[in-house]
Amino acid sequence: SGELDFAGIQPAHAQFVKKNPRLAVYDYPLLFDYVLVLNTRIPPFSDLAARTRVAEAVDRQEIVDGFLFGFGAPIVGPETSALTAASAPTASSDSQPLSFELLTVGSGEAALEQLLQHQFQRQGIAISIRQLELSAFLDRVQGPSHEYQAAVMGVPGDLALGYLSPLLRTAGFTPAADTTGQLRQLADSTPVVFLYQARGVQGMNRRVRNVRMDQRGELATVARWTVVQ
Repeated sequence: SGELDFAGIQPAHAQFVKKNPRLAVYDYPLLFDYVLVLNTRIPPFSDLAARTRVAEAVDRQEIVDGFLFGFGAPIVGPETSALTAASAPTASSDSQPLSFELLTVGSGEAALEQLLQHQFQRQGIAISIRQLELSAFLDRVQGPSHEYQAAVMGVPGDLALGYLSPLLRTAGFTPAADTTGQLRQLADSTPVVFLYQARGVQGMNRRVRNVRMDQRGELATVARWTVVQ
């Protein structure tokens, strides 16, 4: 209707926006990872073999292509040390039954979680999805009870990797004293399965020029933007 110059959109809506000649789709990098946190305090993820099996069942490229429509990058670890494409999942030789409940935030279709469910099913892993509103989710995952088996979370990153310590605690680990040790814990013990690094996606009116958005935020360079009347 022409009332807005910018609006954050879902990746699935990008093609719809592109059909309007007055609009463009602008995407930009974010320091924001999506991860699957595994509660190592309780079964089944008190067992390293179960955590490894789940990690190997994830097809990150399928998530980026099918859920993000290309607006993201598959990652296998923290953003500053593992921005490399992950390999396709390997078939597990473990025939032991494995099932767990996956917590997530929301009340909609849970497309990401359903895609993960499908990927796990292909490897003989059964999951049930439980959607909670945000405060209930945070209470169960990060509260003192840690009442969850696995949870999908968005993690705001930082270049100093200061988020690793609280992330490890959420999974039930005592973080190592330094970043190098924390990275080793993640690589060796798989308390967290990294999925993808997100990109911001905006629908933008073409009358606005010289736009740049990046990890600093949407408005970091707004003083240099111009509007064609």
